[in-house]
Amino acid sequence: MYESGRRGRAGNTLIEFTLLGIPLMFITISIVAVSIDMWEFHNLAYASEATSRYVTLHGATCSATTATATNNCTITVGAVASYFKAQALALNSDQVIVNLTDGSGTTTCNPVNSCTSSTTQFPNPLYNSVGSDITVKATYMLVNPIILFWPPNTDPAGAFTVAATSRQRIVF
Repeated sequence: MYESGRRGRAGNTLIEFTLLGIPLMFITISIVAVSIDMWEFHNLAYASEATSRYVTLHGATCSATTATATNNCTITVGAVASYFKAQALALNSDQVIVNLTDGSGTTTCNPVNSCTSSTTQFPNPLYNSVGSDITVKATYMLVNPIILFWPPNTDPAGAFTVAATSRQRIVF
């Protein structure tokens, strides 16, 4: 009697694992993947905000001396791109697109690595005055493996784009 009862329950473990284990693994993978995506988006937003602050603190009058009235701290697109990269440590800099906008137009760094050697002044000298607006917009392609669990998926990579924008006024 004991033997036949034990054989009757031989598949219970497999059924319980199927009903509970697989969904729990899916939920765990989903939580980790979404957490990484949220961290990358937060890092993108932080880098945009910090970079726009960096630019606004290097305006036309940031370090003018009274004797010569020259600006000793103008910055270039390359310096701004390098600063952005230093702030965006969680992101692959080969996939980040940064748009730097002042009154003269927009400079696009696609990817941000392509602008690190640029010697063009930013903001443009004509729009580098106290009260002028600058905007730093960054976009980044997030790749999330969760989409692979939803058939039929049209994008096998599971990628989507997020953006962060920071607009500030030059204060010095």
